[in-house]
Amino acid sequence: MNHFAFEARSVSRSFGVVQALKDVSIGIRPGEIHALIGENGAGKSTLMNIFCGKLQPSEGELFRNGAKVSFHAPIDAQRAGVAITPQEVNLVPNLSVAENIMLGAHLTRGIAIDWRATRKAAIDHLHTVDDTIDPRVPVSTLSKAHQQLVQIARAAATDAKILIFDEPTAALTYRETEKLYAYLNAFRAAGGSAFYISHRLDEILDLSDRISVLRDGRFVGELDPSQASKDDMVRMMAGRLVGKGNAAPRLMPDGAETVLKVSSLTRRGEFENVSFELRKGEILGVSGLVGSGRTEVAKCIFGLTRSDAGDIELYGRPSGIGAPADAIRQGLVYLPEERKQEGIFPLLSIAENMALPNLGRFRGIARMRSGEMFAEVQRLVSDLKIKIGHPRDRITSLSGGNQQKVIIGRWLMKNSRILIMDEPTRGIDVAAKFEIQRQLRMLTESTGLSIIFISSELEEVLDVSDRILVMHEGKVKGIFPAGEATQESLLQAAMS
Repeated sequence: MNHFAFEARSVSRSFGVVQALKDVSIGIRPGEIHALIGENGAGKSTLMNIFCGKLQPSEGELFRNGAKVSFHAPIDAQRAGVAITPQEVNLVPNLSVAENIMLGAHLTRGIAIDWRATRKAAIDHLHTVDDTIDPRVPVSTLSKAHQQLVQIARAAATDAKILIFDEPTAALTYRETEKLYAYLNAFRAAGGSAFYISHRLDEILDLSDRISVLRDGRFVGELDPSQASKDDMVRMMAGRLVGKGNAAPRLMPDGAETVLKVSSLTRRGEFENVSFELRKGEILGVSGLVGSGRTEVAKCIFGLTRSDAGDIELYGRPSGIGAPADAIRQGLVYLPEERKQEGIFPLLSIAENMALPNLGRFRGIARMRSGEMFAEVQRLVSDLKIKIGHPRDRITSLSGGNQQKVIIGRWLMKNSRILIMDEPTRGIDVAAKFEIQRQLRMLTESTGLSIIFISSELEEVLDVSDRILVMHEGKVKGIFPAGEATQESLLQAAMS
């Protein structure tokens, strides 16, 4: 008998055509820290969100102490003694630390809230995690690390016997991490159970009693931390296909023009001393795990945020970028990760979405030169092989992959020379993904377009890039020629 305190049997979860989890069975025993590892997109957070009631499985069953349970909302999981400390801070900024910790768990006297008892309970839970945080201050005044600790205290306040930690140390300093370790060890000694997700392999080996590995939404094996090495963990996460991608790597000529030079770029709390160069016609892949700082660097280069130190040069001159409009005027564009929220205009047509930043080109004396605009849109639709009905159809009529091509076309119409693409193929099908990769490589060869390609998928980075920059915890860990890199070597650099 396994005597699991909590167990999933044959759990699957789909999001439309995307299979996030497939037939996963996993359990945790009382007094155990069970680590869960895998690459980005392996299904770890999806599984944990099912465990805490945020998501429901498409197939499979959950069991608590051997009895079948169904969680339709997080409150159902809490009533069964299961709580999560999510990866992203999820607190009410204007409420105090104490109020956030006891939110929804206020102590009462009769029908009224007993505020004195509630505050005392909040302080007791907070002190099990950290005794230096003032429980009276609004959480908005705290550092991100302290907010993370408050979130852990809030999970503890539910009196859960099974806690889920999703990248809990990503924002923590060494001191706060030590406090978390002490709390976890005390929780385990008291008979509590914890699922623990982290990309920091050293802490996985130090903390866990068992390690389970997910890859592409499937359970692929279990490791004993007393015998496993970091190389074993990386190998199992990456799988057997650890070589370079299918596209032949290209070598930039020695005299290739440097179009973008970043020197010692720093933004406190996000990244530090980031330096690299991008050459004309090159695709520079950027790889790294959760919290590595990839997106933060991209937004800073584009002018969405300001750096605290460092320099950015475009075409051999100081960029002078103070806002995105400055970057766009100089031919540098950022394509955000959240395509639906930040990339497309859902109420507008395909043509309008593509031509929007370029309308000045088609403005006549009395009206728009629509014929010229539609001809230019149609040319790019043909060049990028975008599958559409009519340019006047709404962009929401297109698949995700074709929407992404429209966004690329938007900035090619603007004669952009540098594209920073953040997870450009996330959420689209494999065929569309390969087509976008192929089109990008063709564009760099035919037009001299230069691309910074940010992706969590190592195989994709290897397939499309000429060189690969690896980041970890806000720092550059290395830049590798794509022809010499493997999935395994990139993972090792990203976790060093």
